[in-house]
Amino acid sequence: MTLGEFVQAQLAAVGMDVEVRYYDLAEFTSRVLQGGDFELISNLAPFDYPFPAAARLLSSTGAINFGKYSNPEVDRLLAQAATTLDESAKQRAYQEVERLVNDDIALLFLSRSYLSTITKPDVRGIDRTIGRDIFFATAWLDR
Repeated sequence: MTLGEFVQAQLAAVGMDVEVRYYDLAEFTSRVLQGGDFELISNLAPFDYPFPAAARLLSSTGAINFGKYSNPEVDRLLAQAATTLDESAKQRAYQEVERLVNDDIALLFLSRSYLSTITKPDVRGIDRTIGRDIFFATAWLDR
């Protein structure tokens, strides 16, 4: 609620009247995100590494591009970054994506999210990828 009030106040300061609505998770996911019933939303889209998360969020066909953001140059750069083996070219492509998205004001990151996995001391073999996925197939108990 505090975030909603903050955004409402910030937008009011530049002359935009915003009605803040709060939803339970089921309605937010189905009606708002998937149904597109919004003009401006606050959502979580955390990622630690740009591939594949940036494309999922920012490409025209991205699975979590709920705002339907579309910029052909961003699509091209994301595809280029995903396919090149040249790390400096990959970095330049993602930097240009960031610049274009900022110019378009497609989204605004309001905070940084930190992810952790907490287990009891005898749990071993939990593997986290750079894409934040957790693999439990190799987990075991040290007993």
